[in-house]
Amino acid sequence: MKAFPIVVIVDILIIIISFGIFSALISGEKRHRIWEKYISSFSKFVIYIFIVTISVNVITALIVYALRYEKYLNIIAPAIQSIIIGFVASCVPRRGVEHNKSSDK
Repeated sequence: MKAFPIVVIVDILIIIISFGIFSALISGEKRHRIWEKYISSFSKFVIYIFIVTISVNVITALIVYALRYEKYLNIIAPAIQSIIIGFVASCVPRRGVEHNKSSDK
């Protein structure tokens, strides 16, 4: 029980770090296109996240069991999911629809 708060803090840090990395590496226009194509429709978003989550968890479990680190599965799987959360959060548009690019100057 003592490790749970540490794992939670580490997962939050992973989300923040992955958010920053994805925001820095992927241009704003490309992130916005990803948002419009895959995430803006809530029903598509739920389906995609469900499929991605199941796929990542199955692959993670197979790798962890192959490496014989079963006791760490409940730590490793949420950490990998935190990277996905950081990616999705970085794709959220940060400006309104009426935002004019010329107003940035």
